[in-house]
Amino acid sequence: MYEHIKLAVEDGVATITIDRQKANNALNTQMFRDFIATVECCDADSAVKIIIVTGAGKNFSAGGDINEMATFEFISYELSMLTGEASLALKKCAKPVIAMINGAAAGGGCGIALGADFRIMSESSYLLTAFSNVALPGDTGCIYHLHQIVGLAKTAELMAFSAPVYGEEALYLGLATRLAAEGSLLEETQTFAEKLLRRPLGAIAMQKQLYYEIFYREYMNYSRLEAENLAKAGASADHREAVTAFLEGRKPNFNQG
Repeated sequence: MYEHIKLAVEDGVATITIDRQKANNALNTQMFRDFIATVECCDADSAVKIIIVTGAGKNFSAGGDINEMATFEFISYELSMLTGEASLALKKCAKPVIAMINGAAAGGGCGIALGADFRIMSESSYLLTAFSNVALPGDTGCIYHLHQIVGLAKTAELMAFSAPVYGEEALYLGLATRLAAEGSLLEETQTFAEKLLRRPLGAIAMQKQLYYEIFYREYMNYSRLEAENLAKAGASADHREAVTAFLEGRKPNFNQG
């Protein structure tokens, strides 16, 4: 449908693919808009029963593009609100959503994956919050989603230290629904989707409505504060230092203000 957001529908299963491989499927403003539109299109299409979200090539998504961050005009309140709406679109969608996590799901990519109802990972794929590495507090509702799955204490640790969570640990923490053997991620995801297709999808849609109305009722208030904080952090000296250090291949010197 779009330049970097692809859609294929077969036998009731829609596959949305983040496809910007030269940038490790890094997400930009237009891609977030296109992603939301594609999810909404699938939600409205009676031929679509289940949605799979994945990344083209080696990685699910590297999150925000560090080269775009280097302009120091990329991070904004508007962008953060858009990221939050992108992951929320998966929660609002009446269709079950499976994230097939190949390689890294980092930053905004992590937030998108966490917005899905189910996550299929391999032993070598991983979730990485990544935001603190570039002196940002987070976007895509990442904190909100994590809190719902692993609780506040683990969320605080994952956000502050940004250690990668590989497949086996993700399964233990409840971040992964299924763990596929190496080389069988697609097969495991398709098998899981086929099982879902045999379930009462109308009842599951009602379950999703309850999850959204009850457990996500404060999400937009959270998202506005998340966006305010991201905009502030994007203008900070620490963020500028983090991006510059990354591009120069050195460790950042934080706490600059």
